[in-house]
Amino acid sequence: MPVLSAAFHLIPYALLAALSPIGFAATITVMRTGRLKALGFAVGVVVGQLLMCSILVSVGVAARPDRTKAHPTVEGVLELGLAVVLLSYAFVVRRRPETSRRPSSGRSKAALERLQHVHLATASGVGLLLGIGGPKRLVLTALASASITAAGLARSNDAALIGWYGLLATLLVWLPVLGYLLLGNRAVTTLDAAMEWLNRHRRPAIIYALVIVGLALLVNAASLL
Repeated sequence: MPVLSAAFHLIPYALLAALSPIGFAATITVMRTGRLKALGFAVGVVVGQLLMCSILVSVGVAARPDRTKAHPTVEGVLELGLAVVLLSYAFVVRRRPETSRRPSSGRSKAALERLQHVHLATASGVGLLLGIGGPKRLVLTALASASITAAGLARSNDAALIGWYGLLATLLVWLPVLGYLLLGNRAVTTLDAAMEWLNRHRRPAIIYALVIVGLALLVNAASLL
């Protein structure tokens, strides 16, 4: 089915957007402030991501009013280009000399500390901004939106794909918060251990993530070109 195929092609973009160490650390931090603030933060992130993707898809639809035909070549070129970038970066990281673990950025650390003392509305607002994203998330959302537009599907299908991408791209926010709502502090302990493991294995984790997503994009591109 065209919708399922389009949803499949969105997965690599969403996974790259979801793999945000800062977003994951912020989620764990806000979970320590209580369930209500954690829920507000997660809702803000999801809403921000859905809002930005919806805006970009709407812009794409307005720029291309004739949507009777799909443009798989456009999707394929986008995915091929991103695959080359990711695999090249994985090669660079692999060849880079091993160094001692990088200390946390002072600015990031200070921001995370402030997040422990915010009100519910502020936590939700921070989540909204995080969902809208910085340069990396915005670029990936733009690519995903272009893929949705190029699929040439009905508006209702566009909405379903936006929802699918939004949930996947914020997976490492809403899923930990859901676990926290159900399990309480046990979820925080588990996530702390996961964060510590990621800090110790940062380099191989980055390489494997880049290679896996890059290869997935290559397979997707080959099916479209």
